[in-house]
Amino acid sequence: MACLLVVWALMNGYLLRAYGVVSAVGEPPKYVFEAETLIRTGHLTSSNYWLYFTQIALLAVAIRLKISLFFVALFQLSCNLLASIYFYKTLLYIFHREKVAFIGTLILLLNYPYQQFNVYLQTESLFYSLTLILTYFVLTLEKPDGKKTLLILLLLGILCITRPTGLLLIPPIFLYVFFVLLKKLSPWKKVGILAAIAVTFLFFLNKAIGSGGELDFMLPFRDERIICGVPTLPGFVPIKTASNPNSLYGLLYYITHNFSQFVRLATLRTLAFFGLYREYYSTIHNICLMAFFYSLYALALAAIPFWLKNQPYILCYFLVTILLIWITVMLSCDDWHNRFYLSISPFVIILSGRTIASLTKTTVDG
Repeated sequence: MACLLVVWALMNGYLLRAYGVVSAVGEPPKYVFEAETLIRTGHLTSSNYWLYFTQIALLAVAIRLKISLFFVALFQLSCNLLASIYFYKTLLYIFHREKVAFIGTLILLLNYPYQQFNVYLQTESLFYSLTLILTYFVLTLEKPDGKKTLLILLLLGILCITRPTGLLLIPPIFLYVFFVLLKKLSPWKKVGILAAIAVTFLFFLNKAIGSGGELDFMLPFRDERIICGVPTLPGFVPIKTASNPNSLYGLLYYITHNFSQFVRLATLRTLAFFGLYREYYSTIHNICLMAFFYSLYALALAAIPFWLKNQPYILCYFLVTILLIWITVMLSCDDWHNRFYLSISPFVIILSGRTIASLTKTTVDG
């Protein structure tokens, strides 16, 4: 573990030296502005920013106390370090082998695009870290435990106001807990609980979609953008939309009334999401990116039979999370810097753990 801590320090030391604390370019300025607005007026410019409140609150505290924004980056780095430790513990819990935990965590620490967000004062670093910490406590919940359950709910709540996609962790968490802890419930009780959770999730998801501000879920279809913020058409194409397009009903209406366009755009966004290739990256950048992540794809896919046979509930947790984020991309657009994919990249590393164990001659229990 000491070796991994050294790698973490070297990686993040390099990032701080190379980029400093990034607050004036890209996404960070809008969160800084919202923090200043919150201090000045007591509210945010738009209700959708409450779904990014964790980052805004941290910046507001730093600005209010008149301390350097470096302390916000330091908090992000501390969370990232804690998340790296819990990632190691997650691998150790699943595979019971220190070698697999070490290699998997080393791969995470060398995931340069993922780690790069630690010095950017935007929501990704905290979101990534909280996701890994939350995942550890969910997967280690083997029996009813009030304290751990409260901690999981607290972390999930914070995650949901760090980025809207935090809501997408609700179904996989519930399904995992449902399958592991509620096996003995009667079928009718199971159906009732599933229905109640599904209705609650869809209600909050619909609220998030309709939270306003800069969110316009039909815009990526009107100008057929694959990458967010990059229209592929000079103007808008006519599409059929509902009276309230920023809603679950509006998305369903769009799909059923513009099916051919949806399928075409969903395919292109899928290729961008999993393919990772970007025209504006240099050749060497694309080669390194694809070599790193495509290798993990191969390792993870080779391990699927093991997961299905030995750890189906853990597999369900990871695959449902990946599926929901993938669907979100298909219904909107992919990120310029692969941020949406990077949020699930640690799960791909974990899924590849069985193959890593085989390649390193390490026997995995189960």
